[in-house]
Amino acid sequence: MHQYGTTHEQLAEIAVATRKWAMLNPKAMMRDPITIDDVLSSRWIAYPFHLLDCCLVTDAGGAVVITSADRAKDGKKPPVWVLGSGEATTHQTITNMPDLTTTPAIISGPRAFAMAGVRHEDIDVVEVYDSFTYTALVTLEALGFCKPGEGGPFVSGQRTAPGGDFPLNTNGGGLSYTHPGMYGMFLLIEATRQLRNECGDRQVANAKLACVNGTGGTLSSTGTLILGAD
Repeated sequence: MHQYGTTHEQLAEIAVATRKWAMLNPKAMMRDPITIDDVLSSRWIAYPFHLLDCCLVTDAGGAVVITSADRAKDGKKPPVWVLGSGEATTHQTITNMPDLTTTPAIISGPRAFAMAGVRHEDIDVVEVYDSFTYTALVTLEALGFCKPGEGGPFVSGQRTAPGGDFPLNTNGGGLSYTHPGMYGMFLLIEATRQLRNECGDRQVANAKLACVNGTGGTLSSTGTLILGAD
C-alpha cells in the first residue's frame, strides 16, 4: 500500500466479490451479503486488515483423485487434465522474504503457463489462496494477470464477482467458503468442478481452462497448476 498506493477499498472489493460467489454456494459458511462499507467498518485485526479482510477458521475436509490418463478416460466423470505445473520457495521466515510486495508465484506461475503452452487471456477461471484479501491481490500480480502494483485497479468494480469478466475464487474462497488451514485442496476441487460444469448457480460459462495457485508459509512457497477439460 505504501509502495503502490493500493487502497483499503480495493482490498475490500475482493472480500465483497468472494462473498457474492459464496452466496451462490449452498455449502459456503458465510452467505450474507456484504458491502465495501461493511468491510471497512468491521473491526481492525491487524493493520491493514479488518475482520472481513481475513479468512475464516473452520473445520473441513477434501480429497482429489489423481490417476493415469488411460484410467481417467474410463472414469464415471469426465477427466480434468493437469496441463502445466510449477513450484517455488523463496524463504523460510518472514525476515528473509526477498520482496514483501510479491510471492514465489512470480516463479511458479510462468513455469506452469510455459508447460501448458497457454496465455493468461486463455484462462476461464482462477482459484487462488486467499488467507487475506491482500493475498489474493498480490497473487494475481505475481502470476502475471496484471502488473505489480496494478492489482487494486484490476479487481475494482467487482470485476472478479459473479457476472464480472475475471471469475476468481468461485466457491467463495477462504474468505467466505471455508478455511481449515490446508485450503489448497479446495482450490483444486472447485477448479475441477468448474471444468466439469458441476457448479450450478455459480458455474462459469464454457470454462475449459483454470489456473490454480496455492500459497504456503509466510508467503514463502507456491504451487501453480493449469488445469484443462476436453
